[in-house]
Amino acid sequence: MKLYLAGALISLAAAVSLKRKALPQKQYYQALLILASGFLLAVVVGAVDGREECNQIARNEPGQGAQEKEFLVDVEGEMKNYPLKLEIAEKKLTEAQKRAYLKKAERELDDVILGGNPSKDAVSKALFLPEYLQEGAVEASYRFSDYNIFHADGTIRQEPREPTVVAITAELICQETSNLYQFSVCAVPRQKSLQEQTAEKLNFLITEQNERKDVSYVVLPDKLDGKEITWRKHAFNRSIVIAFLGAAAAAGLIFRRKEAEKRQRAERERQLMMDYPGIVGKFSLLLGAGMNISLAWEKIALAYQRKRESGGTERRYAYEEMLTVLHEIRDGTGELQAYENFGNRCQLAIYRRLSSMIVQNVRKGSQGMQKLLEQEEWEAYEQRKAHAMQMGEECGTKLLLPMGIMLVIVLAILVIPAGMSLNL
Repeated sequence: MKLYLAGALISLAAAVSLKRKALPQKQYYQALLILASGFLLAVVVGAVDGREECNQIARNEPGQGAQEKEFLVDVEGEMKNYPLKLEIAEKKLTEAQKRAYLKKAERELDDVILGGNPSKDAVSKALFLPEYLQEGAVEASYRFSDYNIFHADGTIRQEPREPTVVAITAELICQETSNLYQFSVCAVPRQKSLQEQTAEKLNFLITEQNERKDVSYVVLPDKLDGKEITWRKHAFNRSIVIAFLGAAAAAGLIFRRKEAEKRQRAERERQLMMDYPGIVGKFSLLLGAGMNISLAWEKIALAYQRKRESGGTERRYAYEEMLTVLHEIRDGTGELQAYENFGNRCQLAIYRRLSSMIVQNVRKGSQGMQKLLEQEEWEAYEQRKAHAMQMGEECGTKLLLPMGIMLVIVLAILVIPAGMSLNL
């Protein structure tokens, strides 16, 4: 309480100080007033709660159980604000009230015990045996005269073949006053469907054959009450598995094809990246020797073709695209259009840049082309170096799993013999 009061006074003093200084931070002034109001309200509420006295406590109704209450007790000259926890028992009933509760519990039990059964004279389903009646005021426990038919919880243990009367004794307890309530139910066979009745007849026929001695086989009946019987083994439907395997194989084939195409595209891009510095270097060298763009292009492409035909190199995508440019020009496609198509087919930014550079220099003349190609060659080699480093890191990552497996094997080779020698 004193802390709340001190906080309220400090907040008010700070608010008054801000008001006198006429500072522009109006929101701070308002926040301090709200804070001071909160502290003052806490002081008032605390004082009211502290003075609240209690001389009586309402007890719970029967069945609701006891309640716990916490108090602060003042005893003149002995204690001050001493915390004390009390247990307040539920309301106690007179003997007449207890008997009335027990009678009501009997009537309630008669209403609910049948569960899904139509009457006590035709019980074929589980009984409902509540543990508490009259909203918890009465506690109930049950005993059966025949536990071969009913479980202790009222469910059917064994279905009777003929109507059987079972006596049930319910012990009802209300605040230490007990009463035995006895009644009977008639357990009857459950009404079975035509299929269940037919299945019982078939089981009976097979049971008769099982009782026969010195018989190696059980002959399944082919007729029942003049009706034909067909027997089939209950086996797992393999058609579902075959259909699932077929669908999985089809999905796997599609996935494999897409994965192969993806790997082929990745290999093509990698090869194009690796060949680019060499192509730019050859262009720079040939242009420096005095050739123009078209002659340098033709010389590079045809040199690759001769080497490929002689088996000196494998198929290289970039040089194949350069050969395609030569064929397009010979077939009548414009030279500039053929170079642009080359950049579009390669689908890499560096080749589009080379294509654009060649087209611009063909239009404007080859002045400055040598310097541009040298700069492009240097950048291409830097990119190739970075790409090679990236590939090395990927290979190192892929080696982590085999290395981990080898480490586990080595540890097993060292630890297992040591453990065996220690008889662990």
